[in-house]
Amino acid sequence: MLDQYKYLIGRNKEEVVSSLGQEFNFYPANIWTYEIHKTWWGKEVILYLDFQNDVVFNLKVKISYWKF
Repeated sequence: MLDQYKYLIGRNKEEVVSSLGQEFNFYPANIWTYEIHKTWWGKEVILYLDFQNDVVFNLKVKISYWKF
């Protein structure tokens, strides 16, 4: 799943916004998150983008489950 987002590495924030949208990310922040997938029973797949000098240098996908 991570491979389909590797094209974002090296892109600036404007390019990321045009590809993925703004979401609820604070523009000056160095870490942005995007919800890739969510199921009705609480499974979430989140994409984390790490920026250095406003350019993506690392990304990570985290899968979490809603806890009762």
